[in-house]
Amino acid sequence: MGTLRSVLICQKCGCKRTQAESFSNVSLPLAKEFPANKEARSSTRRGNISVQSVLNHFTRPEVLADPVYCPSCNSKTKTMKQHTFSKLPEVLCLHLKRFDAAANKKITDFVAFPAYDLDMGMHLPHWRERGIEVKDKTNMECSAESPKVLYNLFGTVNHKGTLHQGHYVANVKCGNRWYSCNDAFVTTVGTGNGEKEVLSSEGAYILFYIKK
Repeated sequence: MGTLRSVLICQKCGCKRTQAESFSNVSLPLAKEFPANKEARSSTRRGNISVQSVLNHFTRPEVLADPVYCPSCNSKTKTMKQHTFSKLPEVLCLHLKRFDAAANKKITDFVAFPAYDLDMGMHLPHWRERGIEVKDKTNMECSAESPKVLYNLFGTVNHKGTLHQGHYVANVKCGNRWYSCNDAFVTTVGTGNGEKEVLSSEGAYILFYIKK
């Protein structure tokens, strides 16, 4: 289990309120407006996005649309919210939210993800949280001095189909070889060790990483 840290900062007085929440998996939004952000786009394949940029979006501070009650001001004020990872688990499960019930569709954007060295250290509170006094956009980004907390991929779940019907297929790494688990059938993936095929597969839905 890991722990998420949620922070609310009053933009009037600077009062900071924090709350911890345990998690077994993290749901990462793939909202329609997110891929339009230039930061999120990758140049490697037809305007796809990367899991690193999705994580950056998840831990980026945002100003809430509606005022939130501040106990220090004793009134509702403009408030900034941010999520960071205060405790990282041994096994990191990332859920890519492909199903948009409001729009009644599945988000089919390709999401690139690394097989090795996914760095989560930059999303720890000390390096990622932004105080109200910080106005410079460059300070919103992750510090280059953040510790390296690296994860390697060992499994994926892919969804094939639409919002209303489809099929799930799992890919699992055993030793140095990737295997596809499709219902009762287990087969090797692609050529070589299958890594290239796993990383380029469509419909990645859940990613499983283990800490190095």
